[in-house]
Amino acid sequence: MVAGVQVISERKLSPRVRAGLDVARAAAAVYVVLHHAIHVGGPVGVLFSFGQEAVLVFFLLSGFVIFANERDRSVRPGGYFLRRLRRIYPPMVFAMLVSTALWAVGLITATPTLTSAIGTLFAVQDISFLKPGVITDPYLGNSPLWSLSYEIAFYAAFPLVMIMWRRSERAARIVVPAVAIVAYGSYLAAPNHFSLVAAYFLMWWAGAMLAHLWTNDRLRLSAAFPELAGLVGLNVIAAVGVLFYDYDGVGVFPVLPLRHSAFVLLLFILVFTPVRRWLGTMSVRVAGSAASVAGISYGLYVMHYPLLVQTGANSSWWSFSLAALLTVVLAWVADKLLPRLLPSAPRD
Repeated sequence: MVAGVQVISERKLSPRVRAGLDVARAAAAVYVVLHHAIHVGGPVGVLFSFGQEAVLVFFLLSGFVIFANERDRSVRPGGYFLRRLRRIYPPMVFAMLVSTALWAVGLITATPTLTSAIGTLFAVQDISFLKPGVITDPYLGNSPLWSLSYEIAFYAAFPLVMIMWRRSERAARIVVPAVAIVAYGSYLAAPNHFSLVAAYFLMWWAGAMLAHLWTNDRLRLSAAFPELAGLVGLNVIAAVGVLFYDYDGVGVFPVLPLRHSAFVLLLFILVFTPVRRWLGTMSVRVAGSAASVAGISYGLYVMHYPLLVQTGANSSWWSFSLAALLTVVLAWVADKLLPRLLPSAPRD
C-alpha cells in the first residue's frame, strides 16, 4: 500500500481482462510478423498493410499494464527501472547479436554502423525514410526496433509523471495531453526525435488512463475527457501538418503521424462501447492459445524481421517454415530465458 491505494497487479485483473490483454498482444505480434513477411497484392495485401497501427496497439497495452502494475511502485525508482531493464533490453540486445551473426555469414546485406548500434542501445533510433528529424536508423536495418526508442522513453517518463500525479491527478491528466500537442507542434516547426516521442507519449498514456478508469470503476467516456480531448487535439495539429507539408504518400510523414493519432483515437473510443465486452467474451474462448503467443510476443517482434525478411527466407515455403521455427525458438529464448540473467527486482 502506498498513499492508501493498493497496488493493482495484472495477475489480479479479471479473467476476461487478462484474456483480452493476451489476445491483443498475440494478435498484434502475429499481425506485425505477417505484415512484414507477406508480400501479395489484392485484398489480402491491403489487409496486412497496417503494421504500424499494430505497434500502436502495443503502446496502448503497455500503458495499461505499466499503470496497473507500477502506479504506486514507481515511487521506488530503483526497482521500477530494474524491472523495465530486465524486460526490454535482453531481447533487444539478443536481436542485435542475431542480426550481427546473420550479417557475418552473408545472409543480411545491410551494413552495420557504430552510430546505429550506439543509437539503438541508447534508444534514439527511428526510421529515417518515413519521417524527418531521425537521429539514426535501427541497427542493421531491423526496422521494428524503431518503436523501442519510444517505449523506453515512455518507461523513463512514467515515474516523473507520477510525481505530478501524486500531487494532483487532475493536473497530470491535463498537462500530459497539453505537452503532447505542443510537442507535435514543435516537431512540425523543427522536426526532431525528442519532440515526436513527447507527442506520442499521449498515445501510451491513453492506455494508462484506461487502466486508471477501469480499476476505479469509472470506465465511461465522460470520465476520460482529458485524454479524449488531447487525442482530438493531437489529430487536429497532425492534420494541420498535412496541410503545411508536401504530400508524399499515406505511409510517410506528414500523413503517417495523422494515421497513428487517428487510429489511437478510434481504439480509445471503442473501449467505451459494447465492442469491449464482445471482444472480452471472444477473448476468453481463445485465452489459452493466446497466452502462449503473448508470452513470447516481444521476442517475436524483435526477432522476426532479420530472420524472416532480411535473409530472404520468405522467398519459398520451405525456407520460410525453417526460419519461422527458428524465430519462435529464439523468441522463446529472448523472452523466457535471457531476462533471468539480470537480478530480479522486488515486485512490491
